[in-house]
Amino acid sequence: MSAARKKLLFRKLSIPVGSAVLILLALSVYIAKGDLPIENVSRYGVSRVIYDTDGNILNVRLSDSEEWCIPIPLDKMGRWTSKAAISIEDKRFYSHCGVDFIAALRAGFYNLRPGGVFSGASTITSQLIRISYPRERTYRTKIVEFLSAIKLELYLSKEEILELYLNRAPFGSNIRGIEAASRIYFNKSANDLSLAESTLLISLLKSPSRLRPDRFPDRAERARNSKLLFLAARGTIPDENASISLRERVQPRRYKMPRNASMAAMHIEKVSGGERVVKSTIDASLQLMLEKRLQEAILGFPPKITSAGVILENKTGRVLAYVGNSKHGTSSEGSQVDCGDAPRSPGSTLKPFIYTIAFESGKLTPNSLLADTPISFGGDTPRNFDLLYRGPVNARNALSSSLNVPAVRVLRSVGYDRALSRLNLIGFRYISKGSSYYTDSLILGGCEATLIELSNAYRTLSNSGTHSGVVWREGDAVMTQEVFTPEASFLTSDILCDERRLIPLYQDIFGDQNRRIAFKTGTSYGLRDAWSIGYSEKYTVGVWIGSPSGRSDSLLVGLKSAAPAMLEIFKQAEPRADISRRIPEGIYRRDVCALSGAVPSKYCPHTVKGYYIRDVTDIEICKMHKANGSEIEIIWPHELNAWAQTHAYKKTSVSQVKIIQPARSSNFILQNEGQKERIMLKAEGANQYHWYLDGKYAGFDRGDGLFIDAGAGSHKVNVLAEERNDSVSFKVVTTEELRDRFTDRMGRILE
Repeated sequence: MSAARKKLLFRKLSIPVGSAVLILLALSVYIAKGDLPIENVSRYGVSRVIYDTDGNILNVRLSDSEEWCIPIPLDKMGRWTSKAAISIEDKRFYSHCGVDFIAALRAGFYNLRPGGVFSGASTITSQLIRISYPRERTYRTKIVEFLSAIKLELYLSKEEILELYLNRAPFGSNIRGIEAASRIYFNKSANDLSLAESTLLISLLKSPSRLRPDRFPDRAERARNSKLLFLAARGTIPDENASISLRERVQPRRYKMPRNASMAAMHIEKVSGGERVVKSTIDASLQLMLEKRLQEAILGFPPKITSAGVILENKTGRVLAYVGNSKHGTSSEGSQVDCGDAPRSPGSTLKPFIYTIAFESGKLTPNSLLADTPISFGGDTPRNFDLLYRGPVNARNALSSSLNVPAVRVLRSVGYDRALSRLNLIGFRYISKGSSYYTDSLILGGCEATLIELSNAYRTLSNSGTHSGVVWREGDAVMTQEVFTPEASFLTSDILCDERRLIPLYQDIFGDQNRRIAFKTGTSYGLRDAWSIGYSEKYTVGVWIGSPSGRSDSLLVGLKSAAPAMLEIFKQAEPRADISRRIPEGIYRRDVCALSGAVPSKYCPHTVKGYYIRDVTDIEICKMHKANGSEIEIIWPHELNAWAQTHAYKKTSVSQVKIIQPARSSNFILQNEGQKERIMLKAEGANQYHWYLDGKYAGFDRGDGLFIDAGAGSHKVNVLAEERNDSVSFKVVTTEELRDRFTDRMGRILE
């Protein structure tokens, strides 16, 4: 009999034979016993996959069965994948009911043997059943698979079945699914596969271990080329596409799965529970930039030093980038420690929150007088970082300069319990002991906080006092709570915008564009942690530098190591960074005494403009100036009496001009070596002042002070006002000059 007649006879017999086969399969249900196992086809072990904000894979971990499996939608599997799969694996996929009876009949003619295994005639649907429930290959197994395939077609659409199959099919080694195979063999998403690559992967389905391209590239290439010719002959692909694809060589490569932002991924996994596929808030470009900047920040540091950083979106709390340890993944000591979430001494970074509480109480304004003079503290005396006392300072300068003694006095006025309660509200979970445990040390770094907590707390200030938790996963909702008033938050933020602390670097980054960010630095006791947190209207950026083991190093000073890194990150993340210029409705300006900061009396020789909170701030009249004959006597607070006596600063003649800043014989530490120190000049007794530094004219002011830059060494400043004058001497010292003294007294430094 000719081949044509055999083919015709086969077709005539296929319908009745197929019907008979269907009846036999239905009867075989009784033989198969048990429910047809299709209910859990859609449930399978997948890798934990974390996507970034753009939908690209950020981080992947093995499934519970130690396999790589990344499920994706069918329309993300590329142009050629599904076409090749159907044409090669199951050409009548869209027309059969789960069982291809024509193929089954053909298999029956050629493969059925007594005692053998019924093979061939598999459809994509039945293969999905087999992948889902591996069994011993017997007649009974085949019957169960066919019956399950028929039933599955009643529950799922063809597209759903094809998607499940291509997501679960084995592709060699521990690789499951087209997306995992594409990334491991070609380092790309399945959506970007070429025709040659798609065909290669589909050709693996018949024998994934024997045709693995990373081990057997020549064998895999031959199999792929055979399938390409088959697809072209069948008309699935154009001949010219096949011709081009045949020339592509198969490379013996195996790429690693994306494991980016590894410590951020740990936090995302915590909040996502058992969820296997998560879209995170991480912005891949910001993440890459943050990693690079933090690695650069510790160049030149000892090997034991590492860094951590975070970028938060202020309005939403979304974590846009996070590096828990810039040396993670290396062999460095402590490289596995998530320093960004480890409790460390916060140094002076908690001071702004205590000042904010004081501002909203109405007892303090940025112009209020504070005393930077010795006080008792647990048998010791807190000192400033430069080991100096400045005498009378206003709250603005005390906070922007991070002076310790004034901060302790503000904390005492606020009350320890009130301060602790507010700090707990903004998320400091490690500050968990009672007020009697912390006392004054609370404001000087005698507690513990994490970089994430600190950064999010500063985000609260950027949001006008409204606090919410951080968000690691897109779509998560967070509860908000007003912890500080908008007015008090504004006053603190306005002070933290004082860029004089980093004039050269700040100007280098922001130029003369009248843009500002608020920021604070901190250095923990014993030089173990360097901190810097800053915020604009859009972002909050936190940076920590230190040793995972907590060892000290003389380079760990927040202003010199962490702050430059923080500003550089801002420069890259937000080139036009600026803080909100909106002034809350309750904030007003008024004339205040230039010395006391209170409402001026008729005896106050000079006034300035200062912010206050309407209906909240005290309106007490200044009591520090009192007329005594032809002189105006200054009634100093008791904490400043000794300082006033030492500095011959008791009375001011009505006809005299007096320099009140800088104090006589004061010393300033040079914050940026090789540069100049920014120093404020201020006097009282007139309405306009002309200043001279070391005999050269420096400028004039109308009572609100004048800033000058002075290099290292001794200086003399003179003021001239209406033919009256005064002068003081001061000194700018370098860190080298203080180094020996600093080392001897390190145990007394509290910041």
